[in-house]
Order: sequence, then structure tokens, then C-alpha cells
Amino acid sequence: MKKYDVVLSFAGEDREYAKELADLLNTNNYSCFYDENELASLWGKNLYDYLSSVYKDRARYCVMFLSKHYKQKLWTNHERQNAQARAFKENREYILPVRLDDTEIPGILPTIGYLDLRSMTTKDIYEVLVKKLSSTTPKTDETYQIPPRVVKDLTEYVLLMSEDGKMYFIPFQNARWDSSEISIELLPESPEETAFLRTLRRHVNDAFARDVSIAFAIREDAAWVSPEEIVETTSGSQIVWKVVFTEERQKQNMDPLGEVTFGSFTPEKLAEERAKRILLNKKLGELPEDFRNRTGQVGVLNEVTLEMYVRGTTNGFQISESPIPPLYRIFGQKQAQFEKFARLVSILYLKLSNTVEEILQFDLKLLNSNEVEIKFKGHRHRRFTNVKPYEFEVNGTCQLSE
Repeated sequence: MKKYDVVLSFAGEDREYAKELADLLNTNNYSCFYDENELASLWGKNLYDYLSSVYKDRARYCVMFLSKHYKQKLWTNHERQNAQARAFKENREYILPVRLDDTEIPGILPTIGYLDLRSMTTKDIYEVLVKKLSSTTPKTDETYQIPPRVVKDLTEYVLLMSEDGKMYFIPFQNARWDSSEISIELLPESPEETAFLRTLRRHVNDAFARDVSIAFAIREDAAWVSPEEIVETTSGSQIVWKVVFTEERQKQNMDPLGEVTFGSFTPEKLAEERAKRILLNKKLGELPEDFRNRTGQVGVLNEVTLEMYVRGTTNGFQISESPIPPLYRIFGQKQAQFEKFARLVSILYLKLSNTVEEILQFDLKLLNSNEVEIKFKGHRHRRFTNVKPYEFEVNGTCQLSE
């Protein structure tokens, strides 16, 4: 009898979230009961009895996607009742609720700890679930042998870049970014990070100090920010820095060279070339015919001007090379950290150089000591209301050494 690491209980209206979690679990070799992947097993069976067995006896955890739709469905109530019978029998946290709204579900008490998809992504849910699975021992019968897995480093980092270009990758928790400000709790790990935050705090408290701008990146977003409030607190043995930033939108919108056409290079192609430089360390290749004179030579002035446009001058962000190889020389011995840091600094360069407005996909993986694999998709800002924003992809490898 097949058993599972996780069974998923959800209403049809919320299928997209369950499918995304199921795909993440299956891709990483966790066994997951998700109905569309079990059609052969379900075909011809008495589903009432079969699903009772699945949700009551055949999993380590049951993840429930709770919503107004979940409450209304007969099958979800059947699944829930069997899962609750299991939880009552074993007196442990078998049911793992994920909320999509605040609908009260019978038997799911408000005091039960839950995760909330209104403030988290499905990938966030997956990473917490992996941590939960890794902290428990699976049952030891012949049909339930789970191979050992490497536990991922779930630490999340924010990138702060000072005005002199020094980068600080600092762990964080409880980040909030609304329309006017960013509030975040930072957990510095080194004396240098703590000293930087103390310097910012002194600057905020100095009424005569000039405004200071910091380049800030978190997850798939980045902005120019100015510190407004910095408070150091102690929770047990842990020191937490509560920081509030405001966005400097005027600075972010400065883009004197980003929207010109130079020869056959449109603003979109210039941005695409800049993205290839940031992600793949790609230099300008052979220039097209319209950059050549009658003798077939590329004029020096044309070449220099094009290079200036590709580099950009936005807010001092001149992209002469990729930030990834230099970062590898510092953090390359710690693969998980390096991949997270390289992704963050790339996002910061892409966004603050006005190369892209939104990042749709960004996968970065260290292949070996010489190469990083990049899979990227993003789109630029919408230039005209009746035209879709320009979307492009960058795929390839970034060489870490000459």
C-alpha cells in the first residue's frame, strides 16, 4: 500500500496553489498525494473509502488549503474529517493549515498555527514544509522507505549597498514593503554588518546630516532607499535591528540614456545587451553594418558611444562587467550562500540600472568552479499604453574566470 510524505486537501477553485506545491514536492523527490497525479490509482475505486484511507492512514502530514471554497465542498469536508480523526488519535500536528482567507473551518481552531498565502508564496510554503519533513522520522515499514535528503539552507538575505559600493548581505525576517515604505527586521551576523547599521542609525539621528542613499534588494525586487528609523532590540540572545526605509523614487526614475535609439539599437535592445552583461558578463560583439563607414570599419566614436549607452549612466550604475565573478572569489566556497548572494546582486543591478521593471523568472546555479548557469526572463516598463511591455530572456553560462 503506497504511502506519502504529504497529502494535499483543497477545493477545486484553489487548485493552482496545490498544483504548484505538488510540483515542487515531486520535483525534489518527496511523495505527494495530488489527485491529478493519481488518476490511475483512483480509476474504478470506491472513492469514499479510498480517500478515507489516504487522508487518515497513509501520510506523514496533511496540508490543507483553507478558504471559503474549502468550507463549501463535500469532498474537502470528507478529507478534513478523516485527517482530524488521525490527528486526534496521534495527538500531534498532523494537519498543517494554509490559509487563503479568514473563513472559519469546523474543527480547525483559531489557535492552531498556520501559514498564510496572502503574505507568502507557494515556494515559501514548500521550504517551511521541507523543514518540517526533515525534522521528523518517517514510519519504518517496507512500503515507506524515504531516501535521505540534504536539508536546504532556508536563511533569507537582504542586500544593502552603501554609497561607496560596499555590499552587506544580512539575514532578515518579517519584511513588509508597502506603497510608501519598507520595514524589515535584520539579523546581522558579523561585526562589519553591525557597525554599518550603527553608522546608519547615527546618521538618522543627526538632524544636520545630508540624506544618504542605499541600494536595497530583496527577493525579486530592488530600490534606492533612505533610512528613516533604526532600532536595535534584543530578544533573548538574539539581536534584532528593526529598520524602516523610504523609497527614493525620483532617483530611481533618472534615466538619461536608457530610452534612446542609437543606430539599429533600440532602447529594448540596449537593455537586453545590458542584461547579458550583468548576467553572462557578455561584451559587445561585432557591430552591425549601420555602424560601419565606407571602408567597412567601425568608427571609434560610434563604438564608444554605443558602449556608453549599454553601460548606462543611471544613478552612477555603469555596467562595465558582471558582478557575479567577483562575488564568487569571495563566497565561492559556500555554494548555497554564493547562489543567493549572486542572485540578489544581479537583481539589484538589473532593477536599478532600469534594465528591467519586473523579473518573471530567475534561476541561478553554480555548475562548477568555472561556470554559473543562468535562466532569466523579465520585461521592461510599458513605454506606450497600447503596447505590451517588451519581454526578453537571457539563458547561458557566466564564466567565473578569464
